[in-house]
Amino acid sequence: MDSAGNVGGPTSVALDASGYPHISYYDAWPNDDLKYAAWNGTSWDIQTVDSAGNVGYFTSLALDASGYAHISYLDSTSFDLKYAAWEGSSWGIQTVDSAGPVGAHTSLALEASGYAHISYSDDTNNDLKYAAWNGTSWDIQTVDSAGLVGADTSLALDASRGYAHISYFDAWPNEDLKYATTRAPAEASHGLPATGYYMISFPLIPPSPTPDALLSDDLGDGAYYMWRWEAGGYQTVPTSAPGSHTTTLDVQEGFWLLAQAATLDMDVGGTLPHGDQAIPLQAGWNMVAAPYEAEMDSLLVDNAGDVRSLAEAQAVNWVLATFYYSHDSTGSYSTLTINQTPPDALSLWYGYWVLAGIDCSLIVPAPSGGAGGTAIRAAQPAGRQPAWAFDVRARCGNSEDTITIAAADAASDDFDGFALDKPKPPAAPGEGRLWVALREGRRGTEPPPYNKAPGGPMPWASELAMETKSATQDAAEWHFTVTGGVEGETVTLTWPELSRLPKDRVAILKDHDTGKRSFMRTRAQYEFSAPGEGSSRSFAVTVKRPQQVAALISSFSAVPLRSAGGAEIAFSLSADASVEISVLNVAGRLVQHVRQATAAEAGMHTVTWDGRSLRGTALPSGVYLCVLSAKAPAGQQASAVRRLLLAR
Repeated sequence: MDSAGNVGGPTSVALDASGYPHISYYDAWPNDDLKYAAWNGTSWDIQTVDSAGNVGYFTSLALDASGYAHISYLDSTSFDLKYAAWEGSSWGIQTVDSAGPVGAHTSLALEASGYAHISYSDDTNNDLKYAAWNGTSWDIQTVDSAGLVGADTSLALDASRGYAHISYFDAWPNEDLKYATTRAPAEASHGLPATGYYMISFPLIPPSPTPDALLSDDLGDGAYYMWRWEAGGYQTVPTSAPGSHTTTLDVQEGFWLLAQAATLDMDVGGTLPHGDQAIPLQAGWNMVAAPYEAEMDSLLVDNAGDVRSLAEAQAVNWVLATFYYSHDSTGSYSTLTINQTPPDALSLWYGYWVLAGIDCSLIVPAPSGGAGGTAIRAAQPAGRQPAWAFDVRARCGNSEDTITIAAADAASDDFDGFALDKPKPPAAPGEGRLWVALREGRRGTEPPPYNKAPGGPMPWASELAMETKSATQDAAEWHFTVTGGVEGETVTLTWPELSRLPKDRVAILKDHDTGKRSFMRTRAQYEFSAPGEGSSRSFAVTVKRPQQVAALISSFSAVPLRSAGGAEIAFSLSADASVEISVLNVAGRLVQHVRQATAAEAGMHTVTWDGRSLRGTALPSGVYLCVLSAKAPAGQQASAVRRLLLAR
């Protein structure tokens, strides 16, 4: 095929999609060039690829999906590793590594994207080296430096992850065949930033999945928590006697881990998963592992052979397309969901809560593209997206939690499916955890016991992270509970996104335990004492259209109570309003705030004042002024003054 001089060695061959051979080879004399030959079906097309010096020895060839050639080789003039790629009309040539005499014994492989990976020897240090193109530059690693290693390399990339597998010769002192595989650092170890609880999973399939074998730092009994719906909650792992470590961990599941700030290391190694991963889901909440760093929009759901995208599965209530995770040591949740820009993606070492409405399988496609590797973005049907939504956040010490209040045209007061009403995953293990959940149905309704029978109760639909009600009704009410926290510590409720609420709506927070009401647009937060472990505090948020009225204060009186030395203050409002009641002396100086920024509903109200001053002392008999100020959420304001004769 080529006899022009001393040509032909060393060579490398690859076949294109038609089965035609392509060969890279060294033209040793008279040119010292790298050459390339491709069979076109009737003859050989021959080109000189690189003629800049003595180049082309130790050549290795691979073809990309378009049939274009990629070649690694040694530049014997400068002793550099070089790389050439056909770009459609010419050869693009790069120097990959020039750190001393390098580039002999090359082997080249291409990942699915067409990016080149090269194994080769470093003759300066007698090491095995590896270079991978990242899209803009070459990432170069020393793979093995133990002795005289790195000759006669052969490289392959696995189909599922693109990781390198290299065979090579250990020439001294062992004269052995050796094998190395690269693994992303995140898969060998993982850092935990602080002491606390983490949802984790294991990125490799270990040879011995017992708790003490998995990690180099044995965390001991009771450090792992697994979710078991049939047992009614969390179980610690191992479940056997302390120190025996007989219970194994299922690497397809996620776990809660109670750990000190540390780096987790899988000291037993393990194998990489291959191909698309089907994770079985049971109806209800499931803690699952992340086998790949897969985008949410690429995930699929398999229901007895009926395979749909995650968005389509949510539309028929197979799987909630919002995944929950916790990885900041506080036990609070963050979320991943579909149709985000840039796309949300699963992370290795993380565990995730996934809610299934039926028994099915979650399919995580292999990164190389396997079934379902293309991202699918699905628009929700009209009326199935919230018209507006805002969060209510609770914080107590290090613990915090969030719920979402939302409205949509197609929503009702009942459970409307996963697209509109998002159930709440179980709270993290541990004491002192703050937990906030919207309560589907009446306030205080307890979730029914779990029942897997068809048509049975669904406790995961009774506690919601997001509840959506009709956007067309004049008034709607959301009930929620705040549970736990460290008893006696202050819990702060905030609603920083209330600007998302339409301007023609009023939001009112009511504390059922005290009866206090607050207009949420005029008050940034609400504080109360944490109920403590196993106890709850009940609240409601009412969103309604404001009333339009001509006169806000309908009536107002201040009548002295002679026996008690104070006064009974009565007033009537024609609309909901924020109310302030003050008492002034005849000189106009403030002597007492009876009420400050108190939310009051339309109707009659009675308030008793004890006749004491701001300092708490009894005021003397005499004439005082009682001032009532009212401000409606729509902006209307009114005030009234009544003369009060205080007698003792």
